[in-house]
Amino acid sequence: MKRILYLLIILSASHSVFSQDGEMKRGEKVKQLKIAYITEELNLTVAESEKFWPLYNEMEEKIKVKRRENRRTAEEMTKNSETYSDDDFKKSVNKLFDNEIAETNLKKEYYGKIAGVIGYKKATRLLKIEKEFKKKLVKELKQRKGGRH
Repeated sequence: MKRILYLLIILSASHSVFSQDGEMKRGEKVKQLKIAYITEELNLTVAESEKFWPLYNEMEEKIKVKRRENRRTAEEMTKNSETYSDDDFKKSVNKLFDNEIAETNLKKEYYGKIAGVIGYKKATRLLKIEKEFKKKLVKELKQRKGGRH
């Protein structure tokens, strides 16, 4: 019964993610799909979900900040490529690397926190599940985009 409920959530969310007249923004719909997918694949209990999702969302937000900073830095380098000195490029690239290191450290930190809630077996499985979700999402988007031509 639980699997059927998750399947219904996933199907209804996936249908609305790609509809043009949905009320929610695409990012919110994708987030709902991701929540349903991860919850289903990890077979999270209600108690685990209540503790897991706040941690996971906190980690995701912190990672988003680092990625935004990297996008801005990369855009600045591109925009100013004619006027940047070698030292400017060095500082910018070092900032990119520092943010990547910070992102990895965040993942490592939250992996431990999440494992404290759902155990190391499920926490390790989460790493694979996140990649699977991204692959499925990209595949779905490509299929839908290809279907419109």
